[in-house]
Amino acid sequence: MDIKPQFIIGKDGKPQFAVLLYNDYLSLIDASSEVTQVAPPGLISADGTKVTLPNGGPGAYIDLVRLADYFQRRGTISLAVNQRAQSLDKFPNDQRDTLEPFIRRHFLSPESPYRNTMQVTTELVNTLVETGMFKLIKQSFPYFYRPVKALEIVVPALLEFLKEKGPATNPIQLYS
Repeated sequence: MDIKPQFIIGKDGKPQFAVLLYNDYLSLIDASSEVTQVAPPGLISADGTKVTLPNGGPGAYIDLVRLADYFQRRGTISLAVNQRAQSLDKFPNDQRDTLEPFIRRHFLSPESPYRNTMQVTTELVNTLVETGMFKLIKQSFPYFYRPVKALEIVVPALLEFLKEKGPATNPIQLYS
């Protein structure tokens, strides 16, 4: 079977890209050349200080330095994830400092149309765990009737992160 390459034409009407079978590509390049695979972009920034909020709108992110600084100053050892697709004002007061409403209050502006949109996706939780500062656990909290997903703070990693990245600019007010 002889399949010809396809061309993607640019705005100028000239071919910009060629799409061809991988084996045909290999026959065109030097056999000693390595093929590099590009990983899809993740949620964490290149410098490791920001995590994009996938449902937060353009430019929305968690500032990991502010987050780590807050947890360190408050002495937080764990918090419930509390992923919910509900209005921010519907979270009970005793659940204000669970991850979902906390992120919406502190990392989205009060004017953001996304404050009532669930921000804590599985991908976001996994990204937080990948930083090494958090561990995903199941834990009981007085305001839930059963053990729930929670993030446990890995204190040595969090302290090392803060030491490396420096103090938070515009720190989150305690108990706000």
